[in-house]
Amino acid sequence: MTEHVETADKGPNKEMVELLQGAWRARAIHVAVELGIPDLLTRGEHTVTELAEHTGTHAATLGRLLRALSTFGVFLRGADGRTYAQSPLSAVLVTEPGNAESTDARFMAAKWHWAAWGDLLHSVRTGEASFEIANGESFWGLTKSDPDAKQRFNAAMNAVSQEESAGVARAYDFSVARTVVDVAGGLGSLLAAVLTAHTGVRGTILERPEIVPLAEERLAKAGLAGRYEVVAGDFFEKVPAGADVYTIKRALHDWDDDTIVRILEQIKGAMRPDSALLIIEGVVDEESDQEALFRGLLLTVLVGGQDRPESDYRTLAERAGLRVVRTIPVSDDLRILETRRD
Repeated sequence: MTEHVETADKGPNKEMVELLQGAWRARAIHVAVELGIPDLLTRGEHTVTELAEHTGTHAATLGRLLRALSTFGVFLRGADGRTYAQSPLSAVLVTEPGNAESTDARFMAAKWHWAAWGDLLHSVRTGEASFEIANGESFWGLTKSDPDAKQRFNAAMNAVSQEESAGVARAYDFSVARTVVDVAGGLGSLLAAVLTAHTGVRGTILERPEIVPLAEERLAKAGLAGRYEVVAGDFFEKVPAGADVYTIKRALHDWDDDTIVRILEQIKGAMRPDSALLIIEGVVDEESDQEALFRGLLLTVLVGGQDRPESDYRTLAERAGLRVVRTIPVSDDLRILETRRD
């Protein structure tokens, strides 16, 4: 198999053409993922005709799609021009064993995701989510009512969260706590990581009712029976009281400043005088890279949220009557802000 790689120097015109076609490149990858091409090629190289038969597609057009993708390393094209094989890039997109990139690709491939980015101009003009303008309902409404949307979103978030959660469990000494409440704990990856690393800790997840059975399944599979509970609820209304440590991870960035203060005040109201609240968020600063900055834009497009500098989270915590006692880095952008009640 051969792989085409352009080596000629690029001038600004050529570079700009490639940037402008970036959306086309991404969409071509989405379609290949939706068709399951990366998974089919785990069985070895296939002809275009075989791939078309497996996927129920138009062979000639599928061939043009695969050839275009092979020009930048997604799939390897055979010397005869009729066969394709896995490349290091396409192998990343295989469903099982999955990784953050493969689940992310399926999340991005959804028509509603693509449509929301198509209305990015609305977000830039207003600071509001473009998702509802593009799709006729909010992102949270769709992921609640549409099983496919819920599955794609949960899979993408869980894949990213598992790696991050292990890092959080290593970075903070949860052994000082007997009880932990994870507010908006999702499918339970953070609590599972904490309870696995610290066998003397018990935990509670607060989540939306439709997420509760998914979180319970995840925690049960982790072998944590008897050490956790999952509570259906709304962090705007009530948070389980009296825990030693509270955590909220990558949930505040979905909201505007005043709403974040409301959420933090609600958690503060559940805390004992000696409890800690860990605000775990991605932060943006002058050193933030392209990936972090575009994921911040994604928050705006989907839900009207944004990533913030650490100083903003400190200010919001202070407005809620919380004092940041220290900051613990987890990764390039992820930070733990340990807060206490004033």
